[in-house]
Amino acid sequence: MSKFACNENGLSKKSRLLFALAVVVSLCFGYGHCWEQDLMLNVNVRDDYLVVGALGWFPIPSVYYKVLDYPYAHRYAAIEKDFEEDPGRLLWAVYYPFPRYMYSALVATPDSVYVDGKGDFLSMEGEGDLGVIPPRDLKLPAEGDSLATLSPNSMRRIWRGDAAIAPLSAFDVIVSTLIRVREAYADRWDADRITLCIDGSFFRQNRFHELTPLITALKEIGFKYVWVDVYELDEAFRISAMEWAHQEIYRLSGLERPKINPSGDLRLVETRPSIMEETVRKKISKKFSDKFFTESAGRMKDYKAKAFGWVEFLWTKDVKVRGSRSAEDVAETMRQRSPGLEHIYNKFLKKKPRFKGRVVLRFEIAPSGEVARPTVAYSSTGYEEFDNAIRDYVGQMTFGEVESGNAKVTIPLTFGFSIL
Repeated sequence: MSKFACNENGLSKKSRLLFALAVVVSLCFGYGHCWEQDLMLNVNVRDDYLVVGALGWFPIPSVYYKVLDYPYAHRYAAIEKDFEEDPGRLLWAVYYPFPRYMYSALVATPDSVYVDGKGDFLSMEGEGDLGVIPPRDLKLPAEGDSLATLSPNSMRRIWRGDAAIAPLSAFDVIVSTLIRVREAYADRWDADRITLCIDGSFFRQNRFHELTPLITALKEIGFKYVWVDVYELDEAFRISAMEWAHQEIYRLSGLERPKINPSGDLRLVETRPSIMEETVRKKISKKFSDKFFTESAGRMKDYKAKAFGWVEFLWTKDVKVRGSRSAEDVAETMRQRSPGLEHIYNKFLKKKPRFKGRVVLRFEIAPSGEVARPTVAYSSTGYEEFDNAIRDYVGQMTFGEVESGNAKVTIPLTFGFSIL
């Protein structure tokens, strides 16, 4: 009999397998619902930051914000941070003053903030403590200049009264990011839908209305469907908040919820079982386990555990560089000097066993590559002597030469240890 012959159920096992595979492939390519085809755009709204996610994760840096009071009532102003614990500095930008007397304080729409020819904001960090003073170097456009906003086909000539300097809205930063992502992935089947993942505090503290400018902007830049998810442990409250949010979004913008929960479409990769689960599954006998641990204890009886310290470098995006150098070059030089940093850490581990933490350094690099004015901007080690030793070591480092211009650097170093 042929190996492809039908069995008593009609088709051979191999034929049925090939048929099932063909159906799956046709569904993926015919309907565009394979994971690789999903854009999965979402905006994560938390108590102190917003972040755009796409393609199943968050590849885009967070936008930190501060809620301002009068005269910018309930304005979610974007702030620039050099590291997570940094209080940050307000960012200021050039806006079309709508409403004029409020400098777009209550309305953040794509047709209010000006951008240059590359689509970048005309913005700068503020001056003074926390950047609350508008920067003197941020100038209003001259009369007759042509500028655009985030809206398509919005190039216009600027005349007197058509521009004002105001805190940059965090919502505008998010909208700008969404526009760029959708342009890059316009061919994805779900490019017209988005998920808002909102912290439950926005509902418990009656703050959902503060997100109105963002919701309105989603409609204006072309989204058709919005799904809301809520970060909340109380499941009954979570479901109630989601239902109310969908109704409010439809009332404010006409945006509907998709018929299928986008998060339900995600094909999650099964995680590897833990070692303990594997042990239970294999049903290792108690006799074998007792023998194993007894022998291990005998071998370890005369062994004295030691802590071995290491330094962890975060992503290059966490290295903040302003000036004539790139974050990549600075990060690479720091990685090359990591053995020296680890040597210092291990030396101090002998004085104070098992301490660990994060040290954030600020310093300048001259064109010659020499480091100037190194300072400890933040530390969680609780060990000032160690922090100063790391600061002094970095202060003696030399970077590559550049033609001109100092570079201001902020870099976080995380120190930890393993027991060997």
